[in-house]
Amino acid sequence: MLVLGVDGGATKTVCVVADENFKILGVGLAGSSNYHVVGLEAAQKSVAQALKRAIPPKLKNSIDICCFGIGGLNTKLDKKIISGFIKPLVAARKFIFVNDVVIAFHAATCGGPGIVMVAGTGSIAYGVNPEGEEGVAGGWGWLIGDEGSAFYIAKKALMCASKAYDGRGKPTSLVELFCSHLKISKFENIISKVYEEMKPRDLASLAPLVTQAAQNGDDVAQNILEDAARELALTVKALAERLNMKGRFTVGAAGGVFKSQPVWKLFQSEIQKQVPGAELTKPLEYPVIGALIMGFKDQKVMVTPGVKDKLEKSLRTWLEK
Repeated sequence: MLVLGVDGGATKTVCVVADENFKILGVGLAGSSNYHVVGLEAAQKSVAQALKRAIPPKLKNSIDICCFGIGGLNTKLDKKIISGFIKPLVAARKFIFVNDVVIAFHAATCGGPGIVMVAGTGSIAYGVNPEGEEGVAGGWGWLIGDEGSAFYIAKKALMCASKAYDGRGKPTSLVELFCSHLKISKFENIISKVYEEMKPRDLASLAPLVTQAAQNGDDVAQNILEDAARELALTVKALAERLNMKGRFTVGAAGGVFKSQPVWKLFQSEIQKQVPGAELTKPLEYPVIGALIMGFKDQKVMVTPGVKDKLEKSLRTWLEK
């Protein structure tokens, strides 16, 4: 039996092939496969590249099940569009298409009750209670939501920097950091950069500069990260209450925002205060493992935490080659 799992987000696409013995046979990496972010043609190209790099040629017609966790799959129309441009790319006996937050959930919980908070370019939480009821909070997109995400952090930082530059706000090193990073001589030149040259995911890539500033003692940056951590914890709290989660349950975290140690530490603190019963696990290193878990589960092969650790270790070895 061969299972293929894909984690396709706004930044990158990761494809992994494993057999029934949980041995990883191939790994492929490519760019964004969220068609809302990069368009249909670019999204399909990324998936095609990841598949080609992951599937050993001699096994290309032997895949039993493919599980695709794709960012931007929010509606029935999204599923129709995404499955339409992916299915022609790979021969498989069965396909599963879900939002990438669902595979992150399985990577965090092995499919058991709990909640996962994903904070990358955007932000969204997904959970399942002991009765099997599913729920989502957040995920409203960069324009009207995505609180706590990299885009949210970067946007707030840009606003604070512009206020500081005008003298309307507290001084911050973010002004100089943005100028240096974007290679502009004067901060006012950032207007053309932001409005003419950068897309939401490009803006989101500025978030690590906020962590850098905070770690160097910038109070403005620190406040932005504290706000982001609170928003992420609030999203988990809202979903836990809606799903009526009782007793102890797993809360997982995934996405680039949690690579920021200030955000991760603050998020841990807020979860402890706001979400009674939450057992917070360390940030996921490889959410794509959740796609494999879903594929194995569909084929009546259960994945224990020990097996999950084995898969993660094997994938790490592949990626470090």
